[in-house]
Amino acid sequence: MRPRLPALVLTLGLSALGGCVTAKAPAPPAPLTEEQKLAAEVARLSSEAQTLLKAQDELVWRYWAEGARADVASTYVGKEGLFSLDNIRKIDRLRQRTTQPAELRALTALQSHFAGEYLSQQLAEVNDAIANLEASLSFQVDGREVRWRDLERLLANEKSAVKRKALYTAATPALERLNQLIRRREERTEQLVRELGYASYEAFGGELRQADLGRLGLLAEEVLQSTEAPYKEVMERLSQRELGLPFANLTRADLPRLFRPRDVDGLFPKDKQLARAHATLAGMGLDLWTMKNVTIDGRDDVKRKNSRPLTLGVAVPGDVRLSVRPVEGALEQGRLLHELGHALHYAFTKEPRFELAKLGNPTVTESYAALLEDLMEDPVWLEEHAGLTGKDRTEYLAATSAHKLFLIRRAAGRLLYQLALHRQEGADARELYKALIERVDEMPATDDDVARYLVEQEDFYQSADNFRAWFLAGQLQGQLKARFGPSWWHSPEAGTFLSGLWAHGNALSAREVAQQMGENGIAPDVLLLRLGTTLGVPIKLDVRGEDKAPVQEPPPPSAPASPENTPAAPPAPRTETAPSVSKTASTRKASRAKARASKVPRKHQGSRPEHGRKPRRGTH
Repeated sequence: MRPRLPALVLTLGLSALGGCVTAKAPAPPAPLTEEQKLAAEVARLSSEAQTLLKAQDELVWRYWAEGARADVASTYVGKEGLFSLDNIRKIDRLRQRTTQPAELRALTALQSHFAGEYLSQQLAEVNDAIANLEASLSFQVDGREVRWRDLERLLANEKSAVKRKALYTAATPALERLNQLIRRREERTEQLVRELGYASYEAFGGELRQADLGRLGLLAEEVLQSTEAPYKEVMERLSQRELGLPFANLTRADLPRLFRPRDVDGLFPKDKQLARAHATLAGMGLDLWTMKNVTIDGRDDVKRKNSRPLTLGVAVPGDVRLSVRPVEGALEQGRLLHELGHALHYAFTKEPRFELAKLGNPTVTESYAALLEDLMEDPVWLEEHAGLTGKDRTEYLAATSAHKLFLIRRAAGRLLYQLALHRQEGADARELYKALIERVDEMPATDDDVARYLVEQEDFYQSADNFRAWFLAGQLQGQLKARFGPSWWHSPEAGTFLSGLWAHGNALSAREVAQQMGENGIAPDVLLLRLGTTLGVPIKLDVRGEDKAPVQEPPPPSAPASPENTPAAPPAPRTETAPSVSKTASTRKASRAKARASKVPRKHQGSRPEHGRKPRRGTH
């Protein structure tokens, strides 16, 4: 007798069968919203840009570390439409709809990257002409041919003040050929900035620098006022000691000789430079040499390898590379430490977003590089690692600190010059430049000096980055000494503290990094106090007696409006300052290398790596 199925099982089975027969087909997915389509398109653009940038960095690495030819221009073949105004507007439209701060910063970084590439494309012809002319420019001195690019080195090596002046003066007539091209490029750049949708050159610069340029200009003015008397005293002592001349007798032709490298190079032999750097990091419990995501090429037997250290974040943080060809000297040791600062930042980054790990304003990564490089001005470190003590150390530190003070004043002056130049319509650039350099250098400006007003001009307020990076590095150093002692590089806790900051990549602004340390914002006090103490001259801020807060970058605002429905027209002018999103120093240095690697330079210095920096003369 056949067993009978339980009624419940039979019922369930029939129900299931009936369900299979009568069930409706799955509903089709809902169509993507306009915002979802836009987000997908922007993600595609970001991916393409990331792939291209990685391919270019690979070429740069082979060029730098091996001396191989690198045709960077060929990487753009088939991608001519990637960095278009239409794509820039797409990124901007998505940015408008973004309210989350990190997403806004990432999109602004990407937009700035595309804007920088767009500027480079549009200015490629004039930039190449400037680069090629600068590479070939020469002049005659006493019947011999001198290359323009060799001028500063020759001035630094020349012992005779008379011959230095002759070299400097002989170079002036050749500059007018460069100036003609630079004027053309300046006019076109102003037009392109407005095509990109910015109300002014300053508006674009403020976005790139992640700074309120007006407030930063106030700080620059204060720094110039507060350092004027100390600077004069320091320069008088240095001039007498190094050149045997009163400071009042010096000209700008003498400055390269005045600030030439000190006579301590023998204390920094090339065979100990990497070991010294390794020992410094080891004291903090850090070892880049054993990290799987870091490649350190320290070979010195590759004939065509570039002698200057270079860090490339090929894929941050997964593929960080440092090329070093050890060369004797204090300057080279400082350069190595600088690049190690970049490598540490990239290697310890935990930010997963390409836009926030590799792109972005360079102030933060430059501050980490400056922190390591500043060990070359730390008396404790110098005694421990180079045996530099006594009078030799005192004179060395006096010279390097004087040079740092000079550079800070130069950066302040350049920032004020650029602000005045772009705010005063119809201003005489030569007269503005003359007044600026006379005040900053405390020297009369000759016709030969003023003739360099275009050649010396910077791009999109770059001094804002240098300014803040130096000051933030000073604050970092002050925090490390206060927390972990004068020899903070011996503390594993210092390594933990720093790696916690590095983990943010470029997701934090310079102001936010300062706040992470417990500071209110970026302030120059710590660095200026250190310089004043070393030089034996008091430097006091707040010369106007105002109770001011440290200059800070503005917080990320809402994304500005853009003409969504009129894509053929230029974007609406921005009225707010968005987070700066120029590239990191890694890509800035890479861009210079890329330009050198190409037979016909596509990029000129700074235009690629620091997005939005106005492309300027040359590719070196």
